[in-house]
Amino acid sequence: MAFLKARILALVLILVSIALIYFNWRQLLQEGTYSLKLAAFGPLIGIGGLYLMFFPGKGGKPNTTKEKLVVLIVFAIGIVAGLINWYLMDPGFFGK
Repeated sequence: MAFLKARILALVLILVSIALIYFNWRQLLQEGTYSLKLAAFGPLIGIGGLYLMFFPGKGGKPNTTKEKLVVLIVFAIGIVAGLINWYLMDPGFFGK
């Protein structure tokens, strides 16, 4: 019960991420266009939500160097997931 608000926020972030990714893929498949920002940052929001879900006590501003490093690693994982999503949406962009 101590981390209920953090877990609710994490669940909201995960659901928003799923909705953004779905919307972007649907737009790509139906209209042939997509949002570059949604492709890159939609998965990042979901990764952040998963991190907050598993580690609700780590929410908020990082204070120590170790906490800052962990946040940067989570951010990097989210960016890599976003780049993979973008590549899957438009592999021709990367082959130019």
